[in-house]
Amino acid sequence: MIGADVVSIARMEKALNSEAFLSRVFTEAERNYAFRKPYPAQTFAGIFAAKEAVAKLSGKGLTFPLTDTEVVHTDQGAPRIVLHGKAADLYGGEVQISISHQGDYSFAVASYDRVDIKPVLPGKEVQDGDFVLPPRDRFTHKGDYGRVYVIGGSALMIGAPLLTAEAAVRAGAGLTTLCVCESLLEAYRARVKEIMLAAMPDDAGKMLFDERVLGNICAKANAVIVGMGMGNNENILPILQFLFENFDGTVVCDADGINSLAKDPSTLCKPRKCNLILTPHVGEFGRLCDALGTDDVSGAALLTNSVIACKSAYTVVSDGITTYKVTSGCAAMAKGGSGDALGGVIGAYACRTTPLVAATQGCHYFGRCGEKAALAKGENAVTASDIIECL
Repeated sequence: MIGADVVSIARMEKALNSEAFLSRVFTEAERNYAFRKPYPAQTFAGIFAAKEAVAKLSGKGLTFPLTDTEVVHTDQGAPRIVLHGKAADLYGGEVQISISHQGDYSFAVASYDRVDIKPVLPGKEVQDGDFVLPPRDRFTHKGDYGRVYVIGGSALMIGAPLLTAEAAVRAGAGLTTLCVCESLLEAYRARVKEIMLAAMPDDAGKMLFDERVLGNICAKANAVIVGMGMGNNENILPILQFLFENFDGTVVCDADGINSLAKDPSTLCKPRKCNLILTPHVGEFGRLCDALGTDDVSGAALLTNSVIACKSAYTVVSDGITTYKVTSGCAAMAKGGSGDALGGVIGAYACRTTPLVAATQGCHYFGRCGEKAALAKGENAVTASDIIECL
């Protein structure tokens, strides 16, 4: 990646009369260095051009203060760029610069040694506006936008299903119920507002199978999201089997739910009553593929009669017939909880559209929200809750 900029030295000489301009653009060390030179305006113009060239590298425009880029010089006088703050967050690799002067102009080139190259992926690349949910009509009520149930959590991972439920609410679900271990209910009561609570029996924070509770969920829900934060739990598979056989809505299976299915892939290959969306990251998908004896998203989706969204830096979504690639998102989303929140978005969308569209649109839009959160807070600071706030 390359950025370049050219600056008029004469214009820079006039700008040096403004102390506000100097303090806004140049660090104290840069000012001290330039004013010691025989022709300060030329030096300032070269430094300014280098800063602008670095800003152009990202292709996103100026997303950080110019003082976050500082031009220093070696003992031999060669310029180097030092990155601070948001500029350092944006560029993970080393940025190189070169500065030249000719006549009344200073010219700078910046190069970045880490190039973000999109891999060759199968399917049609999703663009903004490709999928649109049906509009919300004024003469409707909360029940018209779906009842989402989230089943998940354990004693050591109470936050995962809560993030899923909060994302479902933000993504437009009419009613969202969080079904967690009975012994952990008090841990959730003070944390929920728009979310309802339901309890599953448990053994010391490990969720148990309960046909009565699951039957009630099957009777009421439009979408059930299951697996987040449940850990290595032998009760997950019976829970999924019951849903597959008795629920006529959409099941979104994530995280520990997928790992349980990988241990018994025959469950995935049997006829089922519900629609199924699987949302594995690449590690979980690898385990699933090993169990199924296939190695691609489309083949696995066809074999299991499901929609699969294989999550990575870029995401492939397929129902075995149609495949899409989702390239939205950024490195800020590589944090615990992001996948849990995405499950909530897909579950909410599944109440209002087809499983393939829900998974594809959910992944694309969630990626855009991740980008928005990163611009606001910087890639290092973004949390899953920040992404949910951008929905």
